Amino acid sequence: MSMASGVSPFGALERCPLFAGLQHSDLVTVGISMRPRSFEAGAELYRAGDRGDRLFVVVDGLAQVVPAVPAGEEPPPVARLRRGDVTGATSLVTGEPQASTVVAAAPTEVLELEREAFEELTDRFPAILVNAIRILSRRLARSYARVADEGERGEAVALIFGPSLAAAAAQGVEAASAASPGPVASLDTRGGFHDAVEQLDELLERHRTVVVSARAEGRSAPVLLDHVDRVVLLVEDEREAERLMDESRPAEVVLVGEGPSRPAPQPVVRILARGDGNGSLGAGDAAWLGRHLTRTKLGLALGAGGAKGYAHVGALQVLEEAGYTVDCVAGSSIGAIVGAYLAGGMNAAAIERTLREAFDPDTVAEIFQLSLAGTSTGLERMTAILRETTGDRSFDDLLLPLVAMSVDLTERAPAPLREGKLWEALLAATALAGMFPPHERDGHRLVDGLALVPVPTGSVYEAGADVVVSVNLMPRETLPTWPGQPPPPPKQPKRKGSAMLETILEVMDLSQLEDSNRHAELADVVVNPRFGPASWRDFHLADLFLAAGSEAMREQLPALEPLAKPRSAGVSG
Repeated sequence: MSMASGVSPFGALERCPLFAGLQHSDLVTVGISMRPRSFEAGAELYRAGDRGDRLFVVVDGLAQVVPAVPAGEEPPPVARLRRGDVTGATSLVTGEPQASTVVAAAPTEVLELEREAFEELTDRFPAILVNAIRILSRRLARSYARVADEGERGEAVALIFGPSLAAAAAQGVEAASAASPGPVASLDTRGGFHDAVEQLDELLERHRTVVVSARAEGRSAPVLLDHVDRVVLLVEDEREAERLMDESRPAEVVLVGEGPSRPAPQPVVRILARGDGNGSLGAGDAAWLGRHLTRTKLGLALGAGGAKGYAHVGALQVLEEAGYTVDCVAGSSIGAIVGAYLAGGMNAAAIERTLREAFDPDTVAEIFQLSLAGTSTGLERMTAILRETTGDRSFDDLLLPLVAMSVDLTERAPAPLREGKLWEALLAATALAGMFPPHERDGHRLVDGLALVPVPTGSVYEAGADVVVSVNLMPRETLPTWPGQPPPPPKQPKRKGSAMLETILEVMDLSQLEDSNRHAELADVVVNPRFGPASWRDFHLADLFLAAGSEAMREQLPALEPLAKPRSAGVSG
C-alpha cells in the first residue's frame, strides 16, 4: 500500500480515532483491506444523495464537507477533513444515503473502505464500530458548533470539576463567553440535573456552545456523559482524572497545579496554575480554559523563507494589537526560530529586537561566507546564535506547545521535533541543503523542513489548535518593485561558487513553491505577504519584510474574526 505523495498511510491509520486501540499488526490488516485513491482539487469524494457504501480516511491533503442545499446556492463548508479524519462512515453504518457532499479542497489522498470489507473488519475488531459511533457524534458536534450562528445545533460541553475547583470552573465558564465569536450559554447541574438537561436541547438550537458544569463527586457527573458532545475534566491530579475517566467516553483532562502553567502530554491537555484565590486560576489560565471550552484556541504555522521571516514578526504585531492570544505554534526554518522565541515568552517587539541583534550585517556575512566547496563556513556562528537566543532551554521549559519542523534524510520523511534542547532542534530545522550539513541526532540526519514541509500547518492542529493561521513566505504573487521604492539595481555577477549555490537555492525555492502554498492553504486563515524583489538572504530588507507581513495579516483579520474572538488589545493571556 503506497500513496503518490510518499506520505505513509499507516501514519494516518494510527492517527485516525476510528481505529483507536488497535495494535500495529491490526492496522496492517486494516490497511490491506483499503484501497488508496487520489482526488484533484475540486473533485468530489461523494455527493449528497449517493449510496452510503464506503468510507474514506484522509491520508494527505484537505477535504471540505458541504451541506445539501437547493440548486443554485453555494453554501460554505461546515467542516474540514485533514490527515487521519474519516468521512462517509455515518451512511455506511446507518445504510442511509449521504447527507452532504465532500469535496477535495486541495490535492487529496485517501484510503477507501467499502461496506463488505468494513463489515468483515468490525466482526474481527468490534472496537472499530464503537469508535465509529463515538467519533461521528463528536465530529457532527464540532461541525454544528462552527455554524451555530446560522441556526444549526451547537456543541454541548460537560465541565466536570474536582472538589476544590468550583471557582476555577466558574472562571472557565465566564471566559468561554468572552472567547467565542458565537453565543455561549451555561448550565449548572448543582441547581438540578433534570432541569439542566431539559434546557440543554433548546439552548443548543440558539448557541454555538453550551457548557454544562457538574461536580466530580456528584451523582450527576456520570449520567451527564450521555447528554453532551465533549467532556472536559478539571482536576488537581492525574489519579483523580483516572478515577473519573470512562473508557467508553474519552475526556480532555486539564490539571490545576502549584507551578507555572505549561503544555502537557496526552491525555492531559494542559497544566494550569492556581491564582491568588483558593482554587481559582490566574487571568491568563482562565482565558485559556475559555478558549479550550469553545474550540477557539489559536495556532500559528510559520513558513520557511530566511530573512523574509521578518514578515512573521509583522503578522505577530498585528495579532497582538488586535488582542489575539496564540496558544501553540509550529515553524519550518526561520519559522521555527520565530516560533521558538514566541513559545519561550517573547512578544513581537522582543522577537524583532532579538533577530536584528542576532543577524546583524557582520554575522550575516559570516554565516553566508562560502568555502571553496560552495557551502557555508558559518555553522559554528549559527550554533552560537541559537544557543544564546534560546538560553540553552528545552521544549519542556516553553510556555506554549512548539513544533520545529525538520526532514529526516535517514527515514526520508518529515521529522517534527517536540522534545530535547531547543538550540539542537533549531539547528536541525535550519540545516539548509547546500548551506549547512545535516544535523546528526540519534543516528538520524536531519535537515531544514523546507525540503518537504515548508509550512507545517498540520503540526499546529496536532499540537492542539482549533483555529490555525498560516504565514506563507513563498506566495505565488510577488511585486515587481517594493511600494514606494525605486526599481532594484541590476544584480552584480557573483564568483563561481557563490553563483552555483544561488542557482541551487533558487531552484529549491521554485520546486517548493507549490508545496508551500499547498501546506499553507490547509489553515483556516492563510496569510500571503506580497514581497518585492528580494531573496531569503536579504536581511538588510528587514523593514520591508516586516511591513509586508503586517499588511497581509491586517487584510486577513476579517477572516479570523468569525473563528476566534480577540481579547481587549494589550491584554495578555
